[in-house]
Amino acid sequence: MTRSAIIGTDEDELIARAARGDRQAFGRLYELHALRVYRHACFLTGDPVLAEDIAAQVFLKALEAIPRFERRGTPFIAWLLRITCNLVINHKKSLKNSSHAQLPEALESDAGTPEDSTALKVDGERIWRHVRRLPSDQRNVIIMRFVDDLGYPEIAGLLGKSVGAVRVIQFRALANLRAMMAEELAPAAWFLQGTAGREEAATAAR
Repeated sequence: MTRSAIIGTDEDELIARAARGDRQAFGRLYELHALRVYRHACFLTGDPVLAEDIAAQVFLKALEAIPRFERRGTPFIAWLLRITCNLVINHKKSLKNSSHAQLPEALESDAGTPEDSTALKVDGERIWRHVRRLPSDQRNVIIMRFVDDLGYPEIAGLLGKSVGAVRVIQFRALANLRAMMAEELAPAAWFLQGTAGREEAATAAR
């Protein structure tokens, strides 16, 4: 039996025990997944303090709902991340209803080839700023793929889409990111070209 299979079997046992009311077993599940849930909430909200609150709510809801949890090929962490996403959406809706302040759109998107993966790791802060501007479906795929490290089948199961659809969303997200990056760099390139042209003209006039 592989190490991943052993880990999965252990987790299944913890889930079963937690579903029967074993708080220690649920505490172990919390220890296993709290960091990934918090990290996911942090990328979705862009607010570390809010992310802590969301993560706490996720596990409260999971504790209430775990007797009804059915794996059906979906990892337990994917179930937790879906709860996280729903809580963030509800939070943003409540803010929108109580305030006219513009909110950042929900995270989405994805990424694909090794070249794309390498590109996304370069200048991460600037890239993630653009990620938060993506449509929500694209933003979510990017986060699940590169932050949560989920595979295409897991993302597809979490979003209720086919693997092919997830790949298409990822492709569009990467294309949008490239366009945003190019747009951001265009003014600087124009300035540099203009400066070089002025210098050439001045040199020729001497």
